[in-house]
Amino acid sequence: QINVLQAKKKFEILDAMLSFMHAQFTFFQQGYSLLHELDPYMKKLATELDQLVIDSAVEKREMEHKHALIQQRVTSPLFSQDFSYDDSKVEFNVDAPNGVVMEGYLFKRASNAFKTWNRRWFSIQNSQLVYQKKLKDVLTVVVEDLRLCTVKPCEDIERRFCFEVVSPTKSCMLQADSEKLRQAWIQAVQASIASAYRESPDSYYIE
Repeated sequence: QINVLQAKKKFEILDAMLSFMHAQFTFFQQGYSLLHELDPYMKKLATELDQLVIDSAVEKREMEHKHALIQQRVTSPLFSQDFSYDDSKVEFNVDAPNGVVMEGYLFKRASNAFKTWNRRWFSIQNSQLVYQKKLKDVLTVVVEDLRLCTVKPCEDIERRFCFEVVSPTKSCMLQADSEKLRQAWIQAVQASIASAYRESPDSYYIE
C-alpha cells in the first residue's frame, strides 16, 4: 500500500510540473505574438532614433562651433582693431519707415549680484531702447525715453566693445561684437536722442 502511494505521488509531481511548463509556454507564446505585431513599429522607431542621434550630434557640433566663435570674438586678443572680420551691416536710420532706428544682437549685463551677460535682440524705436529674448517675445523696455539718457563707451571693464546707457533712474551695460558695432550703436542712440528733441521739443520742456 505504501509503495502504491509513493508511485502515485511521483505521477502527481510530474503532472504538476507538466502543467507548469504548459503555462509557461502559453505565457511566452502570447508575449511573442504580441511583440511580433509590434515588430514593424519598433523597427521604424529604431530608424527614427538613429536619425535623431545623428541630428543631435550635428547640432551639438554646430553649437560648439558657434560658441567658440563668439568667445573668440569677445575675448581673443588676436583680433585686431581693424575689424576686418566683421562683415555685419551697421547702418542706422532715424527716419526709418517702420520706426526702427537700429536693431541687432547685443550682450546685456544683468543687474543682479552675479552680473551675468546674456545675448538679446536689441532695437531702438519710438525713442525707446528695447530688447527681446526671442523673436516673438514681448518687447522689454530698457529705457522709456532716450531724451533723458546719455550714452558713453566703457573701457575700464573686463570685456571689450562695451558701452553704457545711463538714465536718471538706472544704467544699462551693453556689449557689441566689435568696435565698429559699438560706435554704430552709440551714434544711433545719440541720433535718436537728437531726433526725439526735434520732434517734440515743446512738450518736453513743459514736462
